[in-house]
Amino acid sequence: MLRWAPRPVDLFVAGVLTLGTQVELWLGPDPGISRPVLALCYGIGTVAAAWHRVAPLVAVTVSLTALAVVPGALGVDPADSFGWLVTVIALLVSVGYQARRPVFTLAVAAGLIALSIVLEKGFVLADIVYAWLILGGAWLAGHSIGSRTVRAQLADERAQRAEQGVQWRMDAAVTEERLRIARELHDLTAHSISVMTLHASGVRRLLYDDQVAERAALEAVERTGRESLAEMHRLLGVLRSPATISSSESDDTFQPPARLARVEELIVAARGAGINAHLQTVGDVERLPAGVDLAAYRIVQEAVTNVLRHASATRLDCLIGVGHGELRLEVIDDGRGLLSQRSDGHGFTGMRERVQMYGGSLEVGPQPDGGFAVRAVLPVPALDQSRADVAP
Repeated sequence: MLRWAPRPVDLFVAGVLTLGTQVELWLGPDPGISRPVLALCYGIGTVAAAWHRVAPLVAVTVSLTALAVVPGALGVDPADSFGWLVTVIALLVSVGYQARRPVFTLAVAAGLIALSIVLEKGFVLADIVYAWLILGGAWLAGHSIGSRTVRAQLADERAQRAEQGVQWRMDAAVTEERLRIARELHDLTAHSISVMTLHASGVRRLLYDDQVAERAALEAVERTGRESLAEMHRLLGVLRSPATISSSESDDTFQPPARLARVEELIVAARGAGINAHLQTVGDVERLPAGVDLAAYRIVQEAVTNVLRHASATRLDCLIGVGHGELRLEVIDDGRGLLSQRSDGHGFTGMRERVQMYGGSLEVGPQPDGGFAVRAVLPVPALDQSRADVAP
C-alpha cells in the first residue's frame, strides 16, 4: 500500500458518511441555494476525511473548508445537517488521537469553524464559543484515548525489557555456573588422569624386555588416558564458552593439539595486522614433550592474542628458548601496558593454570620503559624420555 493511501476501513467509513450526507441533503428541506453545489462541497469534505490517519492536518483543512467555510460563505448553516456534525466530530476525535501536532491541528480546526460562522452570521461570539466547546470536547476525547494507548504501549515495552533483563541474568548465572563446573572438572579430573598416565608410563619403563603383554597393556592405559584427557579438554572448551566461541576458535578447539612449531603462524597473523613482529627460537623445540609443547603454544597464543586485541602495539618480540632443563617463553610488546591485561575468555588465568600444571612460573606486567611483557618458564623433562605426558 502507498504511503499516502488511506486504509480500506477509512474509505468505507468515508463512503458511508458521504452517502448519509448526500441522502440527507437531497431528501431534506431546501437549503436555499443550488443543491448540486452544496452536494459537491459535502462530498469533498466527507471523502477527504478518509485521510485522517495518513495526513490529519490536510484532512482537517480540506474537510472543514468544504463542509463549513464554503457553505458558510454561501449563507448555509452546515450545523443543521446531522451527517455534517458526525463527520466533524469523528474527524476531531481522530486528530486528537493520532495527529503528530494535535494542538496545532485543533487550532486550525477552531479557526476554520470560527471563519465559517463569521462568514454566515458575522462575529457572534456565543456561537463561536459553543462550536469551540464541541470541537474541544471531541478533540480531548481522542487525545485521552491516544495518551492511554501510548502509556499501555510503554508499559508493554517496560515489561518486555524487564523480562529480557531477567532472561539475561538467568543466562549469566548459567554461564557462571558452567565456568565453575569447568574449573572443578579440571581440578578434580585432569590432574588425576595426568598422574595416572605418568604412573603407567613409569611402570612400563620398569618392565623387562620379555614382558611384552604387560608392556602392551600399559601402553594401552597410557594411550587411553591421553585420549580421554584430550577429549575432556574439548568438552571443557565447550563448557567455558558455550555461545561466544567464534567459528575459527570453535574449529581450533576440535583440531589436533597445536605445537610450538606453529608459533610462526601467530607471528604472520600479527604482521598481517600491521605489527612489526619477530620470532626467535633457541634450541630444539621438536623434541619437547607433547604436553609441554601444547601448553607453551597456548601461552604464546594467548599472549599474542592479547597484543592484537588490546595493546595497540606497533612491535612484538617473541622468544622461545629450550635449554638447561627448561623452556623459556617471552612475548614483549610496546603497547599500552596494563590495559593489555584486558583479555577475553580466561586470559592470564588460563596461562597460570597451564604453568602451574607443570610446576613452572609466570610473570606478566608492564615494562619499565613502556610496553608489556609475558614471561613463562616451564620445566622440561629429559628430552630422551617418551612424549607421554599430557597438556593441561
